[in-house]
Amino acid sequence: METGNIELTPQQKSVLASLSQETGEPVTTLIDKALEELQEHMHAGGAKVKQGQDHREDAPKPIWEQFAEAFENVPDEELDRLPTDLAANVDHYVYGLPKRTP
Repeated sequence: METGNIELTPQQKSVLASLSQETGEPVTTLIDKALEELQEHMHAGGAKVKQGQDHREDAPKPIWEQFAEAFENVPDEELDRLPTDLAANVDHYVYGLPKRTP
């Protein structure tokens, strides 16, 4: 194992010392675990954000994509049963109010 000097801030040293005391694990073990997790995160897509890409894999899909996926397996016969005036008379279909006249 190659050893080298890494300068830590007083705050970083304090955090490591506290974690070591709380967990009972040596500082070197804590650093090893932290580096392993960082490496996994970077390989799992975390590096994309750093590279300037806006898209995150865990970001929610836009509503239109959610609707498209929800209706993928709906048979055409069922879609044909939907009212053709749904947008104009949504209050009637949702709340039971009288239909609007065209």
